Amino acid sequence: MCFSCNKEVETKYTTVATIYLINETSVVVKADDVLGYVIQPGETVIHLESNTLDGDRPSVDEYFLSFLYNKNEFKYEDNELKCESKIFSIEYYENKKELEKKGDTLVFEFTFRFTEEKKDEAEVCN
Repeated sequence: MCFSCNKEVETKYTTVATIYLINETSVVVKADDVLGYVIQPGETVIHLESNTLDGDRPSVDEYFLSFLYNKNEFKYEDNELKCESKIFSIEYYENKKELEKKGDTLVFEFTFRFTEEKKDEAEVCN
């Protein structure tokens, strides 16, 4: 008798990512209080995250960003506070790499640049 013959097995993936947050603007970029990042012009902050995900195998172009899940905010501290929403979408990241697989863990690296162009396109925070 087979108890698991028709049972779908959900695959779980563990990921670890290093995300370089580079401020190329002339203003300070502040993250929300949960993250507490204050990124001065010209500075880079290194964000480390890990996730356990169900379903399809993550890739550099389909990576789960915890910033969106956690509803983290990144604000340009300009005359008017503007919130950067592009940080929630992997398509706006650069240097996307899957570095290795360590045991059952997939290791990734990404770069997100806060630029004057992105700042100009950002929307006023609610």
